[in-house]
Amino acid sequence: MSALRQAMALSLAFLVLLSIGGLVLDDIVTEEFRAETEEDLREEFQQISAGFRRDGAFPREIDTAHVFSDRGIGYAVLLADGTVLGPVQPEAFDLRGFDILEGEALFEPEAYEALERIFELLDEDDSDSDGQPIAPQQELFDVEFEAEADLGWRIYAGPVLDGVLIVYAPGISAFGSDLTTVILFFVILLSLPAIVVGLIFGLRAQRRLNHIGSGFDRIADGDLSVRLAPARVRDDIDELTVRIDGATEKLAASIRQMSDFSANIAHDLRTPLTRLRLHLEESEQAEDPQAHSAAAIEQMDNIIAIFAAIQRIARLKGHDRRDGFRTFSLAAVAVQAHDIYEAVAQDAGQDLSLRVEEDATIQGDQSLVMQLLANLIENAIRHAGEGAVITLKVVGNVLSLSDTGPGIPEDERDRVLDPLYRLDRSRTTAGAGLGLAMVKAIADLHEADLQLMFGPGGVGLTVQVSFPPGMAPSKS
Repeated sequence: MSALRQAMALSLAFLVLLSIGGLVLDDIVTEEFRAETEEDLREEFQQISAGFRRDGAFPREIDTAHVFSDRGIGYAVLLADGTVLGPVQPEAFDLRGFDILEGEALFEPEAYEALERIFELLDEDDSDSDGQPIAPQQELFDVEFEAEADLGWRIYAGPVLDGVLIVYAPGISAFGSDLTTVILFFVILLSLPAIVVGLIFGLRAQRRLNHIGSGFDRIADGDLSVRLAPARVRDDIDELTVRIDGATEKLAASIRQMSDFSANIAHDLRTPLTRLRLHLEESEQAEDPQAHSAAAIEQMDNIIAIFAAIQRIARLKGHDRRDGFRTFSLAAVAVQAHDIYEAVAQDAGQDLSLRVEEDATIQGDQSLVMQLLANLIENAIRHAGEGAVITLKVVGNVLSLSDTGPGIPEDERDRVLDPLYRLDRSRTTAGAGLGLAMVKAIADLHEADLQLMFGPGGVGLTVQVSFPPGMAPSKS
């Protein structure tokens, strides 16, 4: 169940990132406290050493009641004769600059034991002291620390006069330990809710995916009426169902078109095949078999022409035909088509006119666009009837052909674009119902918008083809 696995993975990733973020925060806070402590130690060292230099000598003793300053920083001095003023072991004065020492290595044993007891008492409730001093030993370290001290003590040592001055302050590793503990506590506390919430969302997403999967199974079984999209699109899964529904509708349309196409082939080929059979039968008994043979060949040619047209339409659906696209003038093609078919229209008792309101250049196959125009004009001449007015118009990248004939009913305008589909009234005229199908295939190849609508004044038919302006050739 991918949705559940994803929810669990996201929950665990959240907890891991939270842990990493907490540890990084711990390091940042610890580093900030370390830098602040070092800055305080440096300032305290400078102030104390400046006082010694001003007096020109060290004090004879250090007031043990105020070993620590109000900033929680203590100090001690190693005199030239080896005497130590303060609760610090002589070995600690061997260091220079900043360093970290454990309490046992920094302080004298008695002072360190007293310091540990003081820190323990500082952790207890202040109400237990009843306003009294916490312990007599606290007189050695008369200061309240804002953070709990750990074994690590930050020190800064350097020469002053003829001796060595060392200043020290409690380390902050205990604070960092407490912060890490708090972070881990919250990670553990949030683990269960995060996993539960992740499971809830994962189960919800899994149910939706299962619904989509069952819908796919029904579609695979041939039920193309299945629709998966909800009434309200909320997220990308809903967007996916919308796209699946769109693909299903296109698949249903393709299957319906294929079924109609097969029926049209069977219907339109039955007549020439029947005639072919009759001519072949009669040629055996006829006095002039040559005439029947010629008629049979003509019927065969009609059948071959139908299949050749179907093959051309199929080839036009391949986008590799766009590799040969060139820039050409749409008006120039229209003028050429008008010059060719003007006399043909006159012979049919019709009038073919051309109006170029604005020229434009497009990217495409000029010979195919010429064939598109030829099919439209021939279709209008064949079906518009005697006395019809046919108008070819170019407005920029929009090409249209209007006629004053009977037109095409609105409910059949999409179907006449299918191969071999013919209106009932057109079955008595010549043709195989491939002219408009070829027009659509050429328009699709050029990514042009093909529309069938009423002619001017609601009379006849207008076929409008809108080419993309300056369309660049695309590679498959």
